[in-house]
Amino acid sequence: MFEPVSEIKNEPPRLIPSMVEGFNAIASHIYIILFPVLLDLLLWFGPLVRIKDLLLPTVLKASEISAPAYGADSQAFLETAKEMWTTILSQFNILSSLRTFPIGIPSLLISKGIVKNPLGSVQVIELQSADSALALMLGLLLLGLVLGSLYFALIAEVTNPDSGPLKFSELLHQIMQCLLLSFILACGVLVLSIPAVCLVSTLALFLPSLGSLPLLMLSLIMVWFLLPIAFSPHGIFAHHFNATTAIANSFRLVRSSMNATGLFFIMLILLSYGLDALWSTPPIDSWMLLVGILGHGFISSGLIASSFAFYNRGMKWVQAVIHEMNARKPKILS
Repeated sequence: MFEPVSEIKNEPPRLIPSMVEGFNAIASHIYIILFPVLLDLLLWFGPLVRIKDLLLPTVLKASEISAPAYGADSQAFLETAKEMWTTILSQFNILSSLRTFPIGIPSLLISKGIVKNPLGSVQVIELQSADSALALMLGLLLLGLVLGSLYFALIAEVTNPDSGPLKFSELLHQIMQCLLLSFILACGVLVLSIPAVCLVSTLALFLPSLGSLPLLMLSLIMVWFLLPIAFSPHGIFAHHFNATTAIANSFRLVRSSMNATGLFFIMLILLSYGLDALWSTPPIDSWMLLVGILGHGFISSGLIASSFAFYNRGMKWVQAVIHEMNARKPKILS
C-alpha cells in the first residue's frame, strides 16, 4: 500500500523576493556596508605600496628574450611592453591583496590605479625586498580572508532569522573552511585552465581568423565550471557546512533550479557592473566619489545578501522536494 502524501508548499527560489529580502536585511543592518566602504577609503587615502622597482627590470628582461619571435616588429613589441608594464606596476597597490576571492570584501576602487585623491598625491612606498613584498602580500591575503569571512558571516546572520548570534568558534571554523574551499577552487581552476589555455592558444595560432572567439570559448568554459559551485561559500556561512559538503549542496541546488539560478546570477552581474560604472563616474580626485563608494557599499552588500536569501529559499525547496520524493516511495506494511 501507499501512504498519502501532502503537496509541497515550498516554492523554488525566485529572483524578486530574494532581492527584496536581501536589500531589506542590509537596510535594517546598515553597519554591514562599513566593510566595503572602509576598504575603499583605505585604497583611496592610504599609501600606494608597490613593487615597481623590484619587478620591472625582470619583466623587461623577459620581454627582451621573447622579442626576437616578433621579427621585424620586435622593437615595437619592446616599446609597447615597456609602456604597458610600467603603467601597470606604477599603479598596482599591494593593499589590493585585501580583496580576496571567492570570499572577500567587495571594492569599487580595487582595479583603479590611485595616484591622487582630493587631498593631493598619495604617498608612494616602494618595496625593495622580494621577501618583504611576499610576506606583506601573504599577510594581507590572510587578513582579507579573515575580514571577508566576518563580512559574509554577518550577512548570513542577518538574512537568516533563525540563526543565533555569531560565535568566535564558529567564525574560526568558517575561516578554515574558506581556506580549504579557496585551495580546492584554485586547484580546480588550475587543472581546467591548462588544457583550456593550450586549446585557445592553438586555435589563435593556426586559425587567427577566429579573432576573439577562442577567448569567448574559454570564458564559457570557466562559467560552466564555476556556476554549479557558486553557492559553496553560502553553505559554509549559512549552514556551517564544511567545504566539500558546501560544494555538494551547491551542485544540488544549481542542478535543481538551473534556469532560476542562471537568471539570478545574470541579474547580479548586470546590476553589479552596471552600477559600478555609475559609481565610478566622478574623477578619482573628486569628493563626489565618496557618494559612489557609499552607493557601491550598499548595493554590493545588498546583492550578496540577496544571494544568501536565494540560497536559503533554494535549500528549503530542495529539502522539501527530497522529503516529498522519499514520502512517495512505497512502504511495505508489516
